[in-house]
Amino acid sequence: MTKKDLEKMAAQGEGLYIEFKHCLPESERIAREVTALGNTRGGFMLIGVTDDGQLSGVKDPEEELFALKSALNKHCTPEINFKYEKVKVSRTRSVVAIEIPMSSDRPHYVQELGSKNRLVFVRFEDMCVEASHEARKLMRQYSNPDNVLIQLGDKERLLLRHLDQMGRVTVKSFSKCARIHPGRASRIIVRMTRARILIHHIDVQEDFFTPGIALTTEHRKGS
Repeated sequence: MTKKDLEKMAAQGEGLYIEFKHCLPESERIAREVTALGNTRGGFMLIGVTDDGQLSGVKDPEEELFALKSALNKHCTPEINFKYEKVKVSRTRSVVAIEIPMSSDRPHYVQELGSKNRLVFVRFEDMCVEASHEARKLMRQYSNPDNVLIQLGDKERLLLRHLDQMGRVTVKSFSKCARIHPGRASRIIVRMTRARILIHHIDVQEDFFTPGIALTTEHRKGS
């Protein structure tokens, strides 16, 4: 990676795949932000870039890397993999470009200091947010989602009618229209998402679900 590459990335601004850091924040916060990228679609963290995209650099990139590794070892389970490059942006300063792939070991948990809580974070636009119950369930890997079988009972068909009317569904809206406990609504939605009938969307207020590939393919066959 060159300085010109960094300038192009910085010009895009922060977003789903890119996070800027003038320098590393405290350890738990950095652990949240790195795992959020790995738990979502992967991306880059650029250490030594200001919020407005200026390549300010850091004086000691090795110190920043040591702090990053220490934070992840202290707070994250399972271990999260990343690559890094140190890119000179002036005679005395470098930007540390951290590349975090979408992880195959999701979800990665962050241990809160002073408590037994283990939290999961995801990326929403340019923010790190706590993952919903459904997001955590859906992160777990399944060998072949095309082979997930689901029986469409009365509640599932009600969900599809609600989806057809509204264009999207949430656990709360489905629970209310089906008059079932939110826990049961969540289980039905997760099963239907694994079967590719629904697509999961992260949102800062409440995650929502839209028609998936299995549903749209079936609709095309019937039309």
